[in-house]
Amino acid sequence: MFENEFKGKVVLVTGGSRGIGFAAVKKFLASGAKVCFLSHYEETGAKAMEQLKEINPDYEVMRKVIDLTDFKAIQELYKEIIAKWGRLDVLVNNAGTDSSTWITKLKLSEWNEVNDLNLKAPYLMTKYALPHLLKTKGCVVNTASVAGVYGSPTGLPYPVTKAGVIAMTKSIAYSYADKGVRVNAVAPGVVATDMVANMPQFAKDSIGDTIPMKRFGDPDDIANAMLFLSSSAASYITGVCLQVDGGYRPNNQPK
Repeated sequence: MFENEFKGKVVLVTGGSRGIGFAAVKKFLASGAKVCFLSHYEETGAKAMEQLKEINPDYEVMRKVIDLTDFKAIQELYKEIIAKWGRLDVLVNNAGTDSSTWITKLKLSEWNEVNDLNLKAPYLMTKYALPHLLKTKGCVVNTASVAGVYGSPTGLPYPVTKAGVIAMTKSIAYSYADKGVRVNAVAPGVVATDMVANMPQFAKDSIGDTIPMKRFGDPDDIANAMLFLSSSAASYITGVCLQVDGGYRPNNQPK
């Protein structure tokens, strides 16, 4: 679909070793990009790298494990990418976590953990990427969620932070539109990732009934949207939150 679209481009993907992030990494590489992906765990990053090299041993790809809330580590990461490849064209802020704890039982530590990864990390990653993206007229794609659009009955930190990601996307896009840097977001619906796999079956069934297309999304569905928003086909699109959700809306709830 995007053959050679990203040839010569350098892409950085956080949360790139599994699920949506890994699907995006594979698609960017297949489209000619050089890719650095980040993982939370060394073992998942190593496994992802093995799989990529099996697909194509000539892929130009590197992996790192860093604390995404450590601004010094982030600055060092960008220095390493620039030293290796000389540029940065696309930042995909995909790493995230959730919580299903009811608000009255939610601990402050749990609130802070979700906020740190879902909001603080993309803020820092974008802040230190912008000087490099200005040079290449590059772009940022953030992973939000339909929970950030409509809210959620449980797990307060997740919809709150994802709503924040959407607001951050629109605000930075507004600030940098005249400077040639585009900033957009994708808002996945329910996607068949590890996070969903760990849900009880009754919850999966209940959610599935609310999706008009009658299926959960696939990581590739979201990755395709990420590549589109990063591509020349989206050159006049910024400040958008693109819902990729199979038509899900709260009023789809079964009566």
